[in-house]
Amino acid sequence: MSNTMKYPLCAVLLAACSQVMGAELQVRISNADPAAGIVYFALFDSEMNYESRTVRAAAMSREGDARPSAVFAGLAPGNYAVTVFQDTNGNRRLDTNLVGIPLEPYGFSQNAVGNMGRPEFAAAAVALAEDGESLTIEIELRQQP
Repeated sequence: MSNTMKYPLCAVLLAACSQVMGAELQVRISNADPAAGIVYFALFDSEMNYESRTVRAAAMSREGDARPSAVFAGLAPGNYAVTVFQDTNGNRRLDTNLVGIPLEPYGFSQNAVGNMGRPEFAAAAVALAEDGESLTIEIELRQQP
């Protein structure tokens, strides 16, 4: 095979690999207390899955991380929403009071706020571009007084 044929073939293969590998979404928590517990992350890939709480991928921070974060790799272009909570008592779930208000720090992508519940998917959604570029988002944890 001549050198002139090799280079276009390499370019095509690299382009195909980048599409197969997909984009990466990095999520960082800006205000977590590292001594307060592990932060859990849930990624949703559609409004329907967000509403039904069908998680596309999940992650958790490492104990003692000064700035908890998670990376979701191999994602197709589209809209995604992320929910997070800090497990302050170590029971691996978000504790709520009798009416469903969270008792532990929590947050949503776009720092979206719901009205009497979780925010709408559209308010929390972040868009991953088709070019496979990575995206980093910051989430601030909130806690009810």
